[in-house]
Amino acid sequence: MNTLLSGVTVLDFSEYIAGPYCGFLLADMGARVIKIEPPDGAEERRMGSVKRYRGNTRMSLAMNRGKESLSVDLQQPAGREIIYKLVEKADVVVQNFVPGAAEKLGIDYETLSRINKRIVFLSSTAFGEVGPYRKRKGFDIIAHAASGVMSNYADEDGAPRGPGGIAYIDIGTGMLNALGIVSALYHRNVSGEGQKIETSLFSTGLALQTMGMLHIDSLDAQQHEEEKQILKTALGEGKKHTQIIDQFAEMRLRRDLPETVRPIEVPDCLHRPTDRQVYPYYRVYPTADGYLSIAALNHKLRDKFCEAIGVVDENTHISTGDVPDEVYFKQKLMMKTIESRLKQHGNAHWMQVLEAAGVPCGPVNYRADLYTDPQAQALGLVWELENRDLGPYKASGHPIRFEKTPVLPGKGAPSLGEHTEAVLQEFGFNADQVARLKADRAIR
Repeated sequence: MNTLLSGVTVLDFSEYIAGPYCGFLLADMGARVIKIEPPDGAEERRMGSVKRYRGNTRMSLAMNRGKESLSVDLQQPAGREIIYKLVEKADVVVQNFVPGAAEKLGIDYETLSRINKRIVFLSSTAFGEVGPYRKRKGFDIIAHAASGVMSNYADEDGAPRGPGGIAYIDIGTGMLNALGIVSALYHRNVSGEGQKIETSLFSTGLALQTMGMLHIDSLDAQQHEEEKQILKTALGEGKKHTQIIDQFAEMRLRRDLPETVRPIEVPDCLHRPTDRQVYPYYRVYPTADGYLSIAALNHKLRDKFCEAIGVVDENTHISTGDVPDEVYFKQKLMMKTIESRLKQHGNAHWMQVLEAAGVPCGPVNYRADLYTDPQAQALGLVWELENRDLGPYKASGHPIRFEKTPVLPGKGAPSLGEHTEAVLQEFGFNADQVARLKADRAIR
């Protein structure tokens, strides 16, 4: 039994990813999470083939595990009265509606805190609730763009590259949401008072760029001003996004290593910045049957790596930030030498060789590999769950391990309205009231 948050009741009004992800993390840790959905279901139930998945989708199965589903029409007064009754006994409310929507529905913090002053209320939006962008709507891709994350990458045409298959900012926000909630619950246990918490996708995007956002006034002010001037005229001059970010990178290189004359490395493909500056000991290499990542970031590891694979590099003692031009060009050749050597055998061979030498390495896995990966199994990172209509399914397990209060697999994601009657009866609605609400289509 999951006991970390035992006794905590969460009302989850959120949709899509950032809010629901938070909700299932709390459910993993023992909270009772009641998913409040409209009669036609939350939006994640429409993000896929509803027919094939019998009223569910892959997104709803992933984001709503461990929860109960209560389907209520908040547009109706009777529906709002149901919520107010639940709030009396609840501990947490999670919502990620567009700005102003909670107020229109009568489930904003001011309204609900008058019912229960101990309530912890999370509002997770695209840009936050203060500032000039507060009314803007947004999703993961918008936050990638607005927060500057997208400016670090390019696609094959040299344009800014959007997020790939994983919605990092949405998921990161979900994690921060859960952290904020448990912190506020701790504060409430000490002070007796609830509070409102605000997060945003935009804030998460900036938080993910901890190093990239670093600005040292004494060292970076001049480049910062130069970059702003370049951005004002770049597109008008016909510069591509890749040319802009390469120019910024070269400016940084010239300042950090003023004696260098080498150019910024621009790979054949335009996927930056991973390969912009060639470094043979921290990269992904093709092997005879796959791809292998190598991370030899100190000279001892570099020596071990070269010895293990049978190559000679006289410059392994040089630190990554102090590479002179003559060594830089030798490293480009060394990268090709290493690639040629690793292609002679497959991943399993090189994993055995490099692990024996103590060199950090790992294969590039795909989803199909991970369901049976022994490390994933050892850490409990693949859960077997159950959905009422679909039956068993696999999902990623909880990412945090607790020695004394382990997080174990719980319920799967609920079908729409699966627990409506049971939840209402528990909160004091009798069978006749439930039947009348259902007849009036206030619940489902």
